[in-house]
Amino acid sequence: MSSILRRLRGLMIIGSGLLAGCQATSVPQGLPDVPAAPVQTQADQTTLPPATGEVLGTGPSRVALLLPLSAEGSAGQIGREFRNAAALAMEDIGSDALQLVIKDTGRDPAQVQAAASSAVLEGSSLVLGPIFASDVSAAAAVTRPAGKTMIAFSSDRNVAGARVYLNSFLPAGVVERVVSHATQNGVRSVLGFFANGPAGDLAERAARAALQNTGTLAASVRYDPNEASIQQAAAAAVAALPQSEAILIPEGGPVPSAILRALSSNGGDIRGKRLLGTGQWTSASLSDALLEGAWFADSDQARLATFKSRYAAKFGAEPSPNAALAYDTVVMAGTAAKRYGTGAFSNSVIEADAGFAGYTGIFRFEPDGTTERGYAVYEVQPGGATRVISPSPRSFAGGAS
Repeated sequence: MSSILRRLRGLMIIGSGLLAGCQATSVPQGLPDVPAAPVQTQADQTTLPPATGEVLGTGPSRVALLLPLSAEGSAGQIGREFRNAAALAMEDIGSDALQLVIKDTGRDPAQVQAAASSAVLEGSSLVLGPIFASDVSAAAAVTRPAGKTMIAFSSDRNVAGARVYLNSFLPAGVVERVVSHATQNGVRSVLGFFANGPAGDLAERAARAALQNTGTLAASVRYDPNEASIQQAAAAAVAALPQSEAILIPEGGPVPSAILRALSSNGGDIRGKRLLGTGQWTSASLSDALLEGAWFADSDQARLATFKSRYAAKFGAEPSPNAALAYDTVVMAGTAAKRYGTGAFSNSVIEADAGFAGYTGIFRFEPDGTTERGYAVYEVQPGGATRVISPSPRSFAGGAS
């Protein structure tokens, strides 16, 4: 988003990458030049009631982290990864930066609200998490009336809003990035395939927005994730192929290859068409010759690889990329707390126009609670390898695009 459309704050870059592994970024270190409340002293912590949950750090600012640690299946695994990433972040910023209180929410709305109420009553200045959209809504029903700010990790922008920010990989951002890159390189007409459902709706809107001033969406075709539906969608799209310079398929897994084969089997000629995708393509079979030369937008994989390596060395297994969101958010909170004390989590700090930098790249929070991120663009090489053709930006003020 242009800085003209954002509130002008004349801020310096915020560098949440003040630590080993993130120092390669060229984002300057420092915090925004905004009025700050007096920094708390360690003695101020004695006014806080005892905390319930796992406590990491001894800093004067208390921050709660709500995670589904006891949930069954993948939800619990994700929660534990976020907990470990937060612990790694606390080691890097120092125990004196924060008192991070980790609270288990399970996947029960009542337990989520109980954890949020506990965070409020215990004097947390900021609440991090939860991860899942329904849990964010449940927690916000407690934190928002109490005047507490939350930075959650859901990718559902519908749960963002007043005092609820999302530090996540929102689907629209990667679509906008790859389509914008394509238009900057001469593509003017795009044929889009979008899955039925909310994610497809978001992807289509993002594509239209990216093409608004530089091109057109020649056709928008919707499908369900089954062979019959994909065949029907491909048959309907064949007529738009001659007018299309690129084919956008945001979904990953087997879908990109299936759509391209369905187009060919329905008489469509895909030769010479630029294929466009998103980070979801990391789950696709990139070795498929049909995908060779495709462009897709994703987070800076070199930065994430550094995080994964550090995490694996400490905890014995490689985490999902989303775990880096917890790391970056805790570092951001700790860095701000060291500088501003009780004023660290005001809107003017969190919504700093210049943003933050971490293992997930650069990011900044919008007034509506959503997140703008910097993504790289990759090209699929023969055999399924990838190479960066447009690096992720190092700042929101004119870095690489």
